[in-house]
Amino acid sequence: MTLRTTGEPAAEAAAAAPEHGDTAALIDHILRRYHETHRRELTQLIELARKVQAVHTDHPRLPHGLAELLQEIRTELEAHMRKEEMILFPAMLQCAGGGLGAPIARMRHDHAEHGEHLQRLEHITGGFAVPDGACRSWQALYSGAAKLAADLIEHITLENTVLFPRFEAGS
Repeated sequence: MTLRTTGEPAAEAAAAAPEHGDTAALIDHILRRYHETHRRELTQLIELARKVQAVHTDHPRLPHGLAELLQEIRTELEAHMRKEEMILFPAMLQCAGGGLGAPIARMRHDHAEHGEHLQRLEHITGGFAVPDGACRSWQALYSGAAKLAADLIEHITLENTVLFPRFEAGS
């Protein structure tokens, strides 16, 4: 998987997103489709990772450190989403455009860090390739981790290429 978090078209995310002209609808879409989903799924993935690590301690392809990485992703992503929900999105809804370059730059920096976490996730899971004979929990863990990665890439791309440019200087 190649992680793309900036500068590329978000065809899939854009297709599922509401009309690009309506910022309020786009923000609502991001909140419901991505923020709520990330919160719910990360909690489940952390529990699954802990279970797999506990049951398969001697397996040579055990994804060592996966539960800890998922917890780190959840902690950092939660802080990021709260900044968007409490500060950035309300500011966007109140202003007609421009003037939000500094907070958006911070969000873009966070997005780059999320991309680094996703690369670590892909590495730890061996590209989300489930070992032969893996139990259903392990299969569900890797399937869910791959979905999380794809969703987070869509989420970041949608914000970076569609939402943020509306409020940056010169846009």
